[in-house]
Amino acid sequence: MHKTMNLKGFVLLLGVALTVFLVLHLMLRSSLDEKAEKERELQVALTTLEERNKALTGQLDRVGTSDFIVSSAIRDYSFMNRNDIRFEYDHPEALQAYSESEFAILMDEIYSYSEGELASLLAERIR
Repeated sequence: MHKTMNLKGFVLLLGVALTVFLVLHLMLRSSLDEKAEKERELQVALTTLEERNKALTGQLDRVGTSDFIVSSAIRDYSFMNRNDIRFEYDHPEALQAYSESEFAILMDEIYSYSEGELASLLAERIR
């Protein structure tokens, strides 16, 4: 009888220990998963920052060169090289053949023709 009590106590103690172990394991596993997700996010951020650093380093290498100075002067301050010709337009929209609404009407007309009709119209225009 004494051996059965010890065996029952041992099994009970083993069950309690196993339950505590499983609960702790699940808690630690969820914490580990959260940390792994955070690591993935930080790796993505690190990669982005490294690419940005590479781009900025390349830009710093170009900044002091004479080509950069000339191109930024032309782009930002409208400076010109010698012998350049400058064109200024009072009405830049006059450079476009059609307004947006006219272009939409033209495209609708073109799509309404069949291939044969469109080919014959283009042939007439070319002549």
